[in-house]
Amino acid sequence: MKNVTRKIRSFFRVLRRALFDGLMLQGRRKQIPTKIIIEPTNLCNLKCSCCPHGNHAENGREKGLMSREMFVKILANIDLPVKEICLYLHGEPFLNNNLDFFVSQTDKLKGVLTSIYSNGYNIDIELLNRVLAYKKTRFSFSMDIINKEEYEQIRKPAVYKNAIESLQKIDAAFAGHNRKYELNIIANGNLSDNKQAFCNQLFSRFLRLRKISFTTKFPWPEHFYVGDLSGHIAKKRTLCEQITGGISVYWNGDATICSYDFSGKLLIGNLLDTSLSKLYNSSQARRIRKYHFFHRFVKLPVCKECLLPRFTNRTTSFNRPKETITKNE
Repeated sequence: MKNVTRKIRSFFRVLRRALFDGLMLQGRRKQIPTKIIIEPTNLCNLKCSCCPHGNHAENGREKGLMSREMFVKILANIDLPVKEICLYLHGEPFLNNNLDFFVSQTDKLKGVLTSIYSNGYNIDIELLNRVLAYKKTRFSFSMDIINKEEYEQIRKPAVYKNAIESLQKIDAAFAGHNRKYELNIIANGNLSDNKQAFCNQLFSRFLRLRKISFTTKFPWPEHFYVGDLSGHIAKKRTLCEQITGGISVYWNGDATICSYDFSGKLLIGNLLDTSLSKLYNSSQARRIRKYHFFHRFVKLPVCKECLLPRFTNRTTSFNRPKETITKNE
């Protein structure tokens, strides 16, 4: 009986999206998300096996760095209430020496949190210290330091020893500013029974580390083979979260409706010359949403074979135990 009820509810959800969101609203969204992703650069210092950068996907978008002038124009065109600005997308943000300037500008915005995601490998510690001077910023470093073999298999061509030294320098910088950071680890099925013990070791070694999250490799659109698919693919496709989520802005101001759009094929306009409110419900954005609401994925080559709406990611997180928190925290 429960299965029948679920199927009925699912049927009416699909019908509502097609008739109401697709036909009546024509893909227009009234409730606009409060998070926006801005890409400082699509250059990266690594060619990781979990990313299109490391899987021969270099013939897509033009490589470049966002300038200070571009960033100021983009912020000026954000005419909607935004609660979080994420400075990261398809590159390593610390490769842009203007990163501290970007954070200085977002720090002025009332009620806005800035998030920075980095691979943490050989980053510019001086630049990190300049960024840390601004308090409304959350940091997460993706460093799969389970062991040498695991790390170097994923984070190519990084060296495990250098990664540990980088994290030690990062931890010292955060200690100097009395700040905390998070760590994200791709576990690849390892540590299934020993995650807590492993986390306790890291918490003891890196005193400013606040939280550790374990995740799996995502199947990128057009590059799904980089993901951990076994045991993570559901039979039924759900409505893609990217369709009803926020937008992502590339280093040149171009905006895409999907944060996994590595090659820039789902563009909806440019935030350098268009306001966010107009961009979010632009004709391009509404067209993409309608195709999803009507299940016409064949019209969107990026979405046609995408596995993300069927991907069941299993993320587990561990916070620093209270007894290991130092007095000055």
